[in-house]
Amino acid sequence: MSRKTKPRRSPRSSRASSPRHWHVYDAPRMEKRLSLVCGVCGATGRYDVGTVMINPSVAKARDPDAIKQAVGFTGYFRCRKCDAGGPWELPAETVMQVTALMIAAMSGMEDVPLVFGCTATFDKQITRYATDGEAHLKKLIEREPERAFLWVRLGNIYSHGGENERAEKAYRRAMELDPKDIEVHFMLGQLLIKTARPLEAVPNLHAVLENVRDARQVSKELRRSLVRGAIELLLQAHAESNGQIDLLPTMSLEDMKKRGENEPLVVELREFDLGSEGGLEDLCNMFLKPPRQRWRDMFGRGKKRVSEALDDWPAVPIRRDVVHVARNARCPCGSGHKYKKCCGR
Repeated sequence: MSRKTKPRRSPRSSRASSPRHWHVYDAPRMEKRLSLVCGVCGATGRYDVGTVMINPSVAKARDPDAIKQAVGFTGYFRCRKCDAGGPWELPAETVMQVTALMIAAMSGMEDVPLVFGCTATFDKQITRYATDGEAHLKKLIEREPERAFLWVRLGNIYSHGGENERAEKAYRRAMELDPKDIEVHFMLGQLLIKTARPLEAVPNLHAVLENVRDARQVSKELRRSLVRGAIELLLQAHAESNGQIDLLPTMSLEDMKKRGENEPLVVELREFDLGSEGGLEDLCNMFLKPPRQRWRDMFGRGKKRVSEALDDWPAVPIRRDVVHVARNARCPCGSGHKYKKCCGR
């Protein structure tokens, strides 16, 4: 689930700028609950609405109720009386609160839980409430129930809306369908840490680092973001547990033997300064880049040698276990012919 906002057009540019895409996790949430009236049964209640969204294209209409029709919410909530997910009517009290938030946002204040834009699903389906996105994704899941990607998107809606139990169920269903999906492992690990279960989150965060090289269907930017996020969460859990939680995934001897059947086993001795930005990037590259590319970056042209002591090592001649026979020499079998016309064929 993402939000689209229209940036201000530069006076020097005549081209229309395309909408900017933001993730709903970047927006601040309302700390106080807002009073809303259910448009189905008319019941009034106070709800955790998340972030208030104002659709600019609807708000510019000349209709006096345009502001009410332009308001949407990112939080997940339903009517406590009839279980409807909308539409919602705004009482006078809520209209005044939303208006105050609009003035604060337009004046440039930071951390205002209001965004001028609209929410949309991954397939650009505009939604006003989180329940709208839920209904849209459930229709897609009915058509493709085995598609893990849709379950991850559904879990994201629940997670941001505060429905942690529903989000966990959606993520675990996606993990059953695709056990190597790094995005669902990261989202589930993040959710488990948020719900004070860091020990349960560690296998999922380790799975992100272990499977990132095989996740070719994921963009490079998203792969790097997921790896960086997983390492930062592991660092936090490692520090809070006083080192009891493993920072990086470990490989058993049996796993090493299995991997050695298809590729050579190489042991790298590296040091990382995880307190610096460069050290974190180097650690991310260790999981993102294949070994050959890392070695090329380390020892390629223009790179300094790791140790100047390598130049002092004594030269050792190369010895062959098999005697080399020149092509035009007599064949060692005793036939009297040249090697290339005898056993060399």
